[in-house]
Amino acid sequence: MRLLLIEDNQRLADYLGTALQNGGFAIDHVTTTVDAESALSAIHYDTILLDLGLPYQPGSTLLAELVSDPDTADVPVLVMSGFPEALSEERQAMATAILAKPFRRAQLLNALRSACARERRS
Repeated sequence: MRLLLIEDNQRLADYLGTALQNGGFAIDHVTTTVDAESALSAIHYDTILLDLGLPYQPGSTLLAELVSDPDTADVPVLVMSGFPEALSEERQAMATAILAKPFRRAQLLNALRSACARERRS
């Protein structure tokens, strides 16, 4: 499974990247929504792991764009945030899952596997 990790905290991204690779995922990592849009235009990802607190443009804006774009609307998007309550109900409904930071490695892998399994069934 190929996953796009959109996270601007390099230390957290390194940790997540290692955990995800050990969990069997192929990872591409970007730090901004601009870089994410570029990656998404070049590669089809099986899952997207999106931080809300990104520089230049909030992750919630990218989430809305992903859901409304026919090329990415079917891709599960797991949202990570230290402040998930700041995400509007409308945006919460757009996310496949919301992970409140800090979260455990097992929570992340379980959420990803569940999202991927739902996607395969649909």
